[in-house]
Amino acid sequence: MPPYVSVPVASSIGLRPGYFGGSLLGTPFNPFETGGDPNSATFKVQNLNLASGLTVDRLDNRQSLLTRLDQISREVERGDEFNAIDRFDQQAVSFVSGENAHAAFDISSEDDATRDMYSRHSWGQSTLLARRLVEAGASFVTVHFGGWDHHWNLQSGMENYLPKVDSAVSALFTDLDRRGLLDSTLVILCGEFSRTPRMNNGGNGGPPLSKGTPGRDHWGNAMFCLLGGGGVKGGLIVGSTDSRGERPATRPVEPVNIHATIYRALGINPSLQILDLAGRPNSVLDDPTPIEELL
Repeated sequence: MPPYVSVPVASSIGLRPGYFGGSLLGTPFNPFETGGDPNSATFKVQNLNLASGLTVDRLDNRQSLLTRLDQISREVERGDEFNAIDRFDQQAVSFVSGENAHAAFDISSEDDATRDMYSRHSWGQSTLLARRLVEAGASFVTVHFGGWDHHWNLQSGMENYLPKVDSAVSALFTDLDRRGLLDSTLVILCGEFSRTPRMNNGGNGGPPLSKGTPGRDHWGNAMFCLLGGGGVKGGLIVGSTDSRGERPATRPVEPVNIHATIYRALGINPSLQILDLAGRPNSVLDDPTPIEELL
């Protein structure tokens, strides 16, 4: 199984994979993107099946030939970049030739009652696919719920999106609990920032209502993140905002503290350092302090 998957895409600020990529770790650490729509009756995962006419035996022969041809001087191949490419190639071959991934990505084999519980829309079925991937051995799965930039027409946008989020997330918790996976699976529902507590005039810089009905703009001073399942305590609210919902009033924490909490829950040292391509150590977190109330 790929260790890191994004369903159906990894996308941010108009880039793929954008913020979801491996960054200085390199391309081999980017998420595998399933593509397509898991709610479609014809859903198929991209790059999962062998090319037409190609058998596993022929693939093995090609790998053997590639190994013989890939005899570049080891003086050249001493760099970590070549080793990363080799690992990436090995993972790709294992992915398309093995059985585990094929079974896990086959969402059509899921029973109708479970699919209905998640609701028959792209977000719900993407979340169900994420559960199947985690159950099959994927370490980290992102489900992309994009399209929240409601600078105008906020009401219609929320009436469309919120029921979908509610059905998908509640079904995921219920399903993980039924399968005995909730204690070992951390569920995270979060965005990169919040929205202005005060509604705008729907103009987005133009005349009032010229874009549509009122909406909300970008707001980085206060936001939320939901954590549940493996390694964290449930039923807690940490911190509060002022009466206008503009800024933290009690127990302010930052995104880096959320990351530290996630690391601790997953058994990763928040003080971990990794080497960049120049061999210099970089702390994965500027502040390794977790939100202790949740642990």
